[in-house]
This record gives sequence, structure tokens and C-alpha cells, in this order.
Amino acid sequence: MADPDNPDDASNSDPAPAENSGGGAAAGGDIALTMSYIKSIPGILKIVEFFTLMLAFSLAGSIRFGTWGEMSFFLFVTITSWLLVIAVFVLFALNLISKINLNIDWNIPVLVFAAVVALLLLISSALLADHARKFSYWYSSISDKLSAAAAFGFISMFVFIGDAVVHFLIITGKL
Repeated sequence: MADPDNPDDASNSDPAPAENSGGGAAAGGDIALTMSYIKSIPGILKIVEFFTLMLAFSLAGSIRFGTWGEMSFFLFVTITSWLLVIAVFVLFALNLISKINLNIDWNIPVLVFAAVVALLLLISSALLADHARKFSYWYSSISDKLSAAAAFGFISMFVFIGDAVVHFLIITGKL
């Protein structure tokens, strides 16, 4: 409920920029916490992506058994994706996207980002899972951590696929 004495109350903020069809300078103008984005499906998906990616790279990064290409690629994909998820979430949750003076539909870049990250997570998680299978005979504790990291990589991949589908539905006007 909006307070009539305080028109700058954050509870009556504009709709989430990710849910607008255009975005750009026409979508609200104030930098404020946009609870409608945080409670929306894209906002909730970003929060889930944040935690699943963090679990994936935390499990993988805790292994102290040399370095190899599969692990480095997995850590690169998960940490870079995690940082970009934080950036996208902050841009939309604080309505900073309205200050970026481009007249584009911001759902398209987010859709492309989600699709590319889902593909990279599929590749890196599959490589890590294969590496975990090779370790399963000699080092069960390392294999367990690698398997859990790969599992969270696959879970993150499915969340990103869901994010891409949601943004596609928003673009086509079906959501």
C-alpha cells in the first residue's frame, strides 16, 4: 500500500525493467530498489542462479589436487557467469538499466546471455563430470566433490535454460 504523504516511497516504484517491452530511458527514471523485479520470475531465477553457481564453483575450488584444463574451464565459466548474474541483477533490481540511454529491449541481451551460459555450463560440467569419473577409483573424496560441483553446474544450466525460456516468452508477449 502506498503512503499518500510520501510519494517517493519504494513500494510504488515502476514495474520491473525486464518486464517492460522497451526499456531504455522511457522505463522509470529513479534509481530505487524495484521489489517488483525481485519478486518476478526473472528476478527469482537470478537469485537461484546466484546460489547454484556459487555452490558449483565453491565445491570445485575447494579441491587441492593440482590443476587441469577441465577444472580451470569450469571455474572460469561458473565464476564469470556468477559475476555477470550479480551485475544483471543489480542493474535491474536497482532500476539502473533505465539510466542506460539505449532504446533496446533488454530482454534480448539477457536471453542471449542465458543461452550462451547454459551451453558453456553444459560443456564445462560434462568435462568435469568425466574427470570425476576418472578419479572415482583412487580418490573418492575428490571424486565426490567433483561430482557435486558438476551436479550444481548441471542444475545451474537448467536454471539458465529456464531463464532463457522466460525471456523468450516475455519477448514474444506470451508471459
